[in-house]
Amino acid sequence: MSSSNKPASRTSVLQPSNVFKANNEKKKVPAVAFLFGDEFLITCCRDDCLQVIEAKTSKLVGNPWRDTAESSQICTFAVSPDGKSVATGSKDGKIRLWTWNGKTAKIIAKSTGHTAAANCVRWNPHDRGSHIASGFDDGRVAIWPVSELKNPINTHETCLRHIYAIDYSHDGTHLIVSGYDCKLSMLRVNEKTREIGLDKVRGVCSNPHQVLSVASARTTDGHVIVTGSTDGKIRIRPSENPTYELEFGGHSDLVCAVVPSPNNDILASASYDRTLRLWNLKAKRKIGPLQHSAGVSCAAFAGGGTLLATGTCDGMIYVWEISDLLQDVTNVSTHMQRRLIATDTFMNQVHDNDADNEGVNIRPLHDAVRGTTHAPSGS
Repeated sequence: MSSSNKPASRTSVLQPSNVFKANNEKKKVPAVAFLFGDEFLITCCRDDCLQVIEAKTSKLVGNPWRDTAESSQICTFAVSPDGKSVATGSKDGKIRLWTWNGKTAKIIAKSTGHTAAANCVRWNPHDRGSHIASGFDDGRVAIWPVSELKNPINTHETCLRHIYAIDYSHDGTHLIVSGYDCKLSMLRVNEKTREIGLDKVRGVCSNPHQVLSVASARTTDGHVIVTGSTDGKIRIRPSENPTYELEFGGHSDLVCAVVPSPNNDILASASYDRTLRLWNLKAKRKIGPLQHSAGVSCAAFAGGGTLLATGTCDGMIYVWEISDLLQDVTNVSTHMQRRLIATDTFMNQVHDNDADNEGVNIRPLHDAVRGTTHAPSGS
């Protein structure tokens, strides 16, 4: 089919609706998230504190969030499923739980027992945010009850030297963990019996590359695991039957974040090549890059899905209005449905002869998938 018959994309001319400084020191923005739908953003304004900002005007809202008793560099944070609380992970190894009344933030719980940096935190979306999973720089993983952040379920059996990213599987039975290695680990979790243990180790990329980011998502083919690595590639494989892998090229530097949109139509990948790339998960094709002033360190979709925020390595925050882009995704997906190939292979909508899919490949993983079984360990 000729290119004149394909829906046009507007991402080549997409400009941010707002750009502002997260900090005056031009330091990397480690994380960004939306609060209360798409009205507010939260990000690190300095090493040891958070700040709420109006997304459309970049006006500061309330005072900075700071632990006045003991300060420590914030490595990561995540907003609870109900949007009422924020969990932070810091360089001192502590997980802090915060609430915000619109002006002042309050720490309601603080963990103890870990001294290595807490590099990642993730609320459990399957139990209404009753637990928080965290990964540490010493290769350990802990799951904390939100009620008090005490008596966590711990394991050091991750087969990873450092933990960079963590997410719950689509059914909540596993934690997907990546770190300073070319593989990811699947940890079997039972929060009721307080058991966690290594289930499988899966190869992702080749040495000396590392898997910096991981996320659970859903496509038209079912539940998948998405990874981003230092070789600049995004890889997607089915959760239940990881026989084949869909590999997206396009980035020229490491991929430090992969973020599915709330409806799982779009995947955003943040890279140090100064771009955030967007991928149509329905049509299995790239949409286009969003350009930045420096390497892109983080990204987040608003709850409504029409706003996207990105943070950079030079301390800037970008806000993107993507409603037109979402319409393009719908048009392209409808267009691709007319060309659906009836086949049993994974990601059956990818066409090797499509110019639009340059850099998108399917490869078998018979030699790349490695499985081991371990008995769950207690707390």
